[in-house]
Amino acid sequence: MKLLLINPNITAAMTDQMAAEARRFASVGTEIVSVTAAFGTQYIENRAEAAIAGHAVLDAVAKHAASFDAIIVSAFGDPGLAAAREFADIPVVGIAESAMLTAWMLGRRYSIVCLTPRLRRWYIECAREHGLDARLASVRALDVAIPDITQAKDQFRERLVEECLSAVEDDEAEVIICGGGPIAGLAREVADRIPVPTLDGVSCAVRMAEALVGLKPRQPTRGSFVRPRPKPAAGLSPELMRRITGAP
Repeated sequence: MKLLLINPNITAAMTDQMAAEARRFASVGTEIVSVTAAFGTQYIENRAEAAIAGHAVLDAVAKHAASFDAIIVSAFGDPGLAAAREFADIPVVGIAESAMLTAWMLGRRYSIVCLTPRLRRWYIECAREHGLDARLASVRALDVAIPDITQAKDQFRERLVEECLSAVEDDEAEVIICGGGPIAGLAREVADRIPVPTLDGVSCAVRMAEALVGLKPRQPTRGSFVRPRPKPAAGLSPELMRRITGAP
């Protein structure tokens, strides 16, 4: 089985970090191949950046997905996830949706801990859009300047752990999700310090993708996720242009 992990932002170091975490949880025989967005922002923090990232995800799908069994959109908030599902011929999962779905199976209330207030608002909206906000106890964010996003996990580790513990104590969270690609792996690394299950979106997404591939779902012929019909387009990468227009 081959899984394509798409980082929708342009930070290659973050791609490497998430891919390493994905490989920790992949089953024997599952190959993880990662790609970094060809354009966009350093990290995705708001709606405008998410819209750009959605385009980057579709571009990466068009360029790379042909030889894979499933796709992981590896940015918490799942930019472009629904569009990629409509666009691709294979299962597509997002790390936020995967973590939230897993949290539903582990407890009645879950909280997300993240790095910035702008992420907090986006993640609340993401949970609502996925229809998974009914058990969302809180989204807790640090309110700090982040000089180097690639070092944020280590630099703010103790502050993030404090927020995890506060979510359990004050918000009565029964599951904690460590939200965001920059802190991939934190849930595993601090699990013994948190008295409830801690989840990482990347590891959850790997297992979800493997499950969907194993289930062999048929391609839809009705509903909103049927592949769109070709139509004229302009200004896209050659690979994306061919997928949109149906050109050979």
